[in-house]
Amino acid sequence: MSDIVVSAGCLDDRSSGYGVLTAGQDLYFGHFKASKLKRLGADMDPESAVEELVEPLRADRLSGASVLSRTAADVLRRAAVRLQAGSLEELQWGLGEVCRSILDAQPAMAPLVTLIRLVMNALERVDSLEAGRLAAAHAADEFRQGAEGRIRAVAAAGATVLPSGGTVATISSSATVQALLIEEAGPRGVTVLCFESRPMNEGRLFATALAKAGVEVRFAVDAATAALVPRCDAVIVGADSVGDEGVVNKIGTTALARAAHLAGIPVYVLADETKMLPVGFPQILDDDRSRAEVWDAPSGVDVWNRYFEITGMRSITGVVTETGVLTPAQTLRKRGDLTLPAGLRAWATGRM
Repeated sequence: MSDIVVSAGCLDDRSSGYGVLTAGQDLYFGHFKASKLKRLGADMDPESAVEELVEPLRADRLSGASVLSRTAADVLRRAAVRLQAGSLEELQWGLGEVCRSILDAQPAMAPLVTLIRLVMNALERVDSLEAGRLAAAHAADEFRQGAEGRIRAVAAAGATVLPSGGTVATISSSATVQALLIEEAGPRGVTVLCFESRPMNEGRLFATALAKAGVEVRFAVDAATAALVPRCDAVIVGADSVGDEGVVNKIGTTALARAAHLAGIPVYVLADETKMLPVGFPQILDDDRSRAEVWDAPSGVDVWNRYFEITGMRSITGVVTETGVLTPAQTLRKRGDLTLPAGLRAWATGRM
């Protein structure tokens, strides 16, 4: 964190093109009224100040949870060093508002919950403003720097479930699944069946990346899952969250998993432990996107465009984490050990 400068009782991030923010005294995450945030020396309303930080996260419609969580970590790190506050409590208030905006921007992504839990826990362990800034920035930075290691670890564990030869089906564009297949599919002679992943068609980007790495790829429309999956040897997908109702991933995953389950084909979910939600935490799906992404339809046609869905655990053979392959029962036990700060519980209660 060489670009964090301590001066005159506050911190500024010289690497950012954003201005310094100031926090009022009427927000604590989930418990107080909205804070009065404004940009110093500029006429910017409170909501715009936070939205400018979070907008890149909301606007990303192609990346998976691993990439989005790194973006969120960068947002929180910047907020920790730029948010002007006169006390530790004010810093907690301001960061709470940023955290809430991050969760609202990508509510389906469990790693954002994990990131915020780590940052809030770090703030609770310090007793001064500047220690709070450093603790929050360090927690966010550590989370971000660990992302690649988590991907590599899960991909290595995933090698144990990848067949030799045959065909593996997947959907969407998981960075972890991509890391596994680029490393192992070619040497094992595995063909990868990629589905298009409407409406943004990120499956095309995924298929292109594999083909450039020398992997044999077959590509199909999402509606072909029932016809093609019974010919496969395994299904391997990523995850945005693993929770009470099952696995949240790109829409189309459920059809893929059910077709495999009916055909007796194993279904594995690659998900590092940041993607696991505590028991009782909601899995948010009501994040509908622009109808124009699907069809600029004429008047009288209502277009439904939702990116994510929940696949029940009974269709899942195993969840592959950094430490190995977990059964659905083992996954539930691991999730049962997770705890939440009060602010995250409050946000979750408000979304249930």
